[in-house]
Amino acid sequence: MEYSELFAAIDAKPFRPFSLEIVSGRRIEVAHPDNIMILPNRQRVHHIEVYRTDPWDMAIIWPEGLAALLFPAPEADSG
Repeated sequence: MEYSELFAAIDAKPFRPFSLEIVSGRRIEVAHPDNIMILPNRQRVHHIEVYRTDPWDMAIIWPEGLAALLFPAPEADSG
């Protein structure tokens, strides 16, 4: 996966929640741009941290473990 896709998803206005899929198949939801950190910075990605507050949880993703960026399917318009 290209980091540019991830950075664009984080910076999107308006923000759309997305999930990161890791090579094991686990999906980690990013509900808000404040819930994800690229460390130490975007120029030199060492790892990615994703936080969740309810229930409290944190995931650390190493770059080689990142498989895909996924957006939920748009909800059908019921109007």
